[in-house]
Amino acid sequence: MPRYYFDLIDDQTLHDRKGVSLPDLQAAREYAQTFVREIMETKPTLLGEPASQWSVKVCNGKFEKVLEIPFTEIVPEQIGAGTSLRKTGGTPG
Repeated sequence: MPRYYFDLIDDQTLHDRKGVSLPDLQAAREYAQTFVREIMETKPTLLGEPASQWSVKVCNGKFEKVLEIPFTEIVPEQIGAGTSLRKTGGTPG
């Protein structure tokens, strides 16, 4: 099963050093979306930056970027309102 890494990107990068084994890119996209929602719930600001400034970069096992998703694409209404999300599911992975 392929391994994917989920880095947080702003003017700096927080690297995912462990990664997650997932069946395909669609599963990685869904994982990234859940990851963003959970971050918004627990840390609406990361390192003092608003979530609207962040994105999650998904890399494959060779650390090549396979997709990048801005936080605003996942939860635009919560970012604009400055509120966090209620938990909608379990922890990814």
